[in-house]
Amino acid sequence: MSAPFDGYSPEGLALLGDLATFDKEQFAARKKDYTHLIANPTKAFVSALLERLQADISPDITGAPKTNGSIAPINNDLRFSPDKSPYKGHLLLRFWEGAPKKFAPTLWVRIAPDELGFATGMGFDTAGLSRFRRRIAGPEGEDFAKMVAALSDLHPIDIAGEGLRRVPKDFPADHPRGTWLKFNKGMQLRWPETAPAGADGYSGDALVDLCAQRLGDCADIHRWLVG
Repeated sequence: MSAPFDGYSPEGLALLGDLATFDKEQFAARKKDYTHLIANPTKAFVSALLERLQADISPDITGAPKTNGSIAPINNDLRFSPDKSPYKGHLLLRFWEGAPKKFAPTLWVRIAPDELGFATGMGFDTAGLSRFRRRIAGPEGEDFAKMVAALSDLHPIDIAGEGLRRVPKDFPADHPRGTWLKFNKGMQLRWPETAPAGADGYSGDALVDLCAQRLGDCADIHRWLVG
């Protein structure tokens, strides 16, 4: 049995925001606080939200309450951006359906002291990209476009992902869903929103309910991606 999620305390949220200013020595000095105030509650949050997503969207959605499972490492990869802080000032969580995780349809939650973020999407391997383009180009793609429009009516979504400059040669250059056909590494529909006001907004039930609702708004798109 996993521990219940009781929420993030104001002290924990303040520490989370401060992490982006920490060096390694400062982080080491606050490691116990980080574990108690952030890491352990996050594991409990992943378990609680996963249960809701499996009930509300799909029983096959997977998550793991651990780092490099559903929880992205709190440290930044400095190999490519050496001027960054060693640590993130936010949490990034993922829940996926299918294997391998890297290319599976995925739902994301981003938690920062003053902002929440939500997303749906997937990465593409060669077979997955071919299948995605084939479905987007055909009648199923019309359904997908309607789902995206419906989500954009609810939230100010941003369409993100690495793509080609032109529609692939196998499809008409003026294809009505050419934007989607250009993606070649993966794609993501995402949006941020102001965090709930007051400490109650990060309490156990309130935060789980809010995140389950927002990701529920992505349910049709997620199911389409799973196919």
